[in-house]
Amino acid sequence: MSLIRWSSTALLCLCAGMSIAQAAPSVKSERTSVSLSKTRMEAYQGSPEAQYNFAILYYNGEGLIRNRTKAAEWFTKSARQGLDRAQYNLGALYFSGLGVERDYKVANTWFRLAAEQNYPPALYALGMSYYEGKGLPQDRRKAAELLTRAAKRGSALAQNNLGLMYDQGIGVPQDKGKAADWYEEAADQGVVEAQFNLAQMYYAGEGVRQNRRKAARWFEQAANQGYAKAMSRLGDMYLTGDGVEQDIDRARTLYKQSGVAEQL
Repeated sequence: MSLIRWSSTALLCLCAGMSIAQAAPSVKSERTSVSLSKTRMEAYQGSPEAQYNFAILYYNGEGLIRNRTKAAEWFTKSARQGLDRAQYNLGALYFSGLGVERDYKVANTWFRLAAEQNYPPALYALGMSYYEGKGLPQDRRKAAELLTRAAKRGSALAQNNLGLMYDQGIGVPQDKGKAADWYEEAADQGVVEAQFNLAQMYYAGEGVRQNRRKAARWFEQAANQGYAKAMSRLGDMYLTGDGVEQDIDRARTLYKQSGVAEQL
């Protein structure tokens, strides 16, 4: 199955046949429509929302010369006043080393503060830090708790990863049915790894009733997003007419797109 995570490869070896999505904590740098002069004035006056927006302007280089160090300074001012988004973004900067020196422990401190306010990206980020033992002791049960909180609040990345944990029995009792449910939640939000994972479960009949047609539909969804593994698996199905009408030309095309050496 595919776990969504960041740089480490620790989980990949546990999940033969499934896929991992790369999703390091990153700054939520949505473009703002605020007035620069008004934002600057209110930020200096101490408004946490304005400080957050001012940091975003520096981070994106909107109306200002891009300056990640200045962004970190203003996220810090806002975060210290308790704004969850600023706390998460500051954690993401420390995690990635943008504008500040990389420090996983400091990153997790800020993630934790935002997680205490149930901010989904922070719950996810802190959960993955526990999963991988980055900046704090590895604790897969704690990771599962945090990812569950994030998943229930709509985090698609957490939903996929929680699905994998139930699928493999990592930090939680193994439960293929719950795995499939969480994969589907994430797949419906367009997470390509979840679409692939769910297709694998329908193909094998694990956690769901076996349904090769549904498997093909989910492989197709993932393939349409350029996911090479899904292209290859869908090519196999078209080659043999497994769950789809046999179409050798379509199989050739999918194999070529996936980068798999053509054997037809």
